[in-house]
Amino acid sequence: MAFKSFVRKYRVILIVLTVVVCVVGVVFVPGLVEKGYMYSVVTGSEGRKLIEDELRSADPNALTDKGRIKSYKILTDTIEHNPMGGIMVRIELNNDTDMVLHLVFGKDNPQRNLEINVQGMSPKAYELYKKLDAIDRE
Repeated sequence: MAFKSFVRKYRVILIVLTVVVCVVGVVFVPGLVEKGYMYSVVTGSEGRKLIEDELRSADPNALTDKGRIKSYKILTDTIEHNPMGGIMVRIELNNDTDMVLHLVFGKDNPQRNLEINVQGMSPKAYELYKKLDAIDRE
C-alpha cells in the first residue's frame, strides 16, 4: 500500500526521471561504444602492427638498438573520430613529448583493409624523418 501511494504522489517526478535516464542512455552510450571500438582498433594487434610497419618504412632498423626510432607510445587520450572518416591518434617517439606523429587509421581502399597514414608530425619528428630521408617517401 505504501508503494502505491508513493507512486501516485511522485508519478510526474518518476516519469521525468525515467525520460531523462533514457535520453542520457541514447545520447551517451553510442559514443562510449564508438570510443571503445576506436581504442581497440588502434591499440589492438593489427593497429600496433600497422604503426610498427609505418615506423619501419621510415627507419628500417626502427624499434631495435640500431634504429633512430627506439620506441613509441600510443597517446590513447588523443584517439578520436576523423570527420573525413577513420580514426585519428598521436604517437610519441623515443619517449620524447616533443617528437609526435599524427596518424589516421582508415579503410579507404577497395579491399576495405585497415591502413595507416601519417597526417602530420611535430617539428622534432619532422627533423628525425628528414635525417632518415623518409619525408619524400611518404
